[in-house]
Amino acid sequence: PFHIMEERTELLSARDQPGLKELEQRCLENNAHFKHWECNEQNMALTAGGEALYMHCLPADISGVSCQAGEVSQNVFEHYRTFTYKEASWKPFIIAAMIFLAKCAPPAAVLQELQNHKK
Repeated sequence: PFHIMEERTELLSARDQPGLKELEQRCLENNAHFKHWECNEQNMALTAGGEALYMHCLPADISGVSCQAGEVSQNVFEHYRTFTYKEASWKPFIIAAMIFLAKCAPPAAVLQELQNHKK
């Protein structure tokens, strides 16, 4: 969750190793509440007409592949692998955009300046 990433960022900035270990432990304890859940063929069949796509920005925990009991079954992951890989391919661009937005203010003016400089 976003609030966990915010807390993790603060802990990393402060170089707070004990705090990072404590945060990881809290996250693992929270994740344990959901270990029984898996995106599988039965869940996918419950979607509108059974036509939903399985999407993930990767890496995913794939049951029987990357771990014993994961968040997605091997069958579902394999069936939607091409769609998932296409979605995940955008991840570097999203990260770059987030870095740009965090570092360049106002972003529209910076982009305009770059465009004018190119001409």
